[in-house]
Amino acid sequence: MKYFNIAYFGSSDFSADFLEKLVTDTSIKRLIEVKFVVTQPDRKVGRKQILTPTLVKTVAQRYEIKVKFQILNLKSQINNKSQIKNPKRLEFGNSDLFGAWDLELDALKNIDFALVYAYGAIIPKDLLALPKYGFWCIHPSLLPKYRGASPMATALINGDKTTGVTIIKMDEKIDHGPIIAQEKYEILATDKRPDLEVKLTDLAFEMFKKLIGEDAKFFATWEVRSGASTPLELKNFGIEPLIEQNHQQVTYTKKLKKEDGFIPFENWKLKIENSPEKIFNLFRGLYPWPGLWTILPNGKRLKITDMKLYNFKNFITLKLLSVQLEGKKEVDFETFNKAYKVF
Repeated sequence: MKYFNIAYFGSSDFSADFLEKLVTDTSIKRLIEVKFVVTQPDRKVGRKQILTPTLVKTVAQRYEIKVKFQILNLKSQINNKSQIKNPKRLEFGNSDLFGAWDLELDALKNIDFALVYAYGAIIPKDLLALPKYGFWCIHPSLLPKYRGASPMATALINGDKTTGVTIIKMDEKIDHGPIIAQEKYEILATDKRPDLEVKLTDLAFEMFKKLIGEDAKFFATWEVRSGASTPLELKNFGIEPLIEQNHQQVTYTKKLKKEDGFIPFENWKLKIENSPEKIFNLFRGLYPWPGLWTILPNGKRLKITDMKLYNFKNFITLKLLSVQLEGKKEVDFETFNKAYKVF
């Protein structure tokens, strides 16, 4: 059984869950070693602006995996070392950029492949071919549908019944490369975005384990799979090639913003009565952040923290269950409305 040295690129909380599975799952620990992790730099968070690492960094440090800074995004600035007049003074965070760039190149050349899941930044084209098997990206949608930053939220907002996970070999375009593996997931009517994050991460991990553990032929024939032969020639030898995405059917998603969850107060009652399913789907996709919210007549911000959709003999109604008024704790909606009488 082949043993793989890999790098892991990720930044989101559910990406951290995937990383923890990689280093703790007994069925895969004997097959791979995560040599280093690349994640977003520490950021100031909350009202007190406390410098906080990504959960991916926290998990990596817990298991004593090397963590590298996000220096790989500076592609246009350091394509040629000769362009750097004073490399010893060029810094990113607390690391020497010139020396670290050399380290990144060598590190990537010495791994079998890099696995990317919700990393949140562009990786320079010149780096993609450095690992033996390239960069693989885990994307939580059925590509080419929902390329971009918010595939899980978008699937819920649109009321989709089916989504899934796609693993691709990365190229220079976002979520564009050929498909290595793809599997579907049937969305439950009760699924919110955190539910999809957990379920699709679990599905992605099972798909990855299958590729690593069972499909030794996949790696033995990697060069021809990646394009050295035509699809017909490959099939004549019993080898399935990587699948080119149907770029004519591509759809895109956008990065979520706080404003996406705003519904003007004067429209609330009308939207709940006339479009209960659309409002509920919007809630599912935007939960817990940015969430659905409005501005009350008194100028206070009100966030909807829970709601439920009821279907009785095809008569659909939406009930608000709990809310949180700006500066207050979360309460059930009936208690809030008795006190403020705004709905």
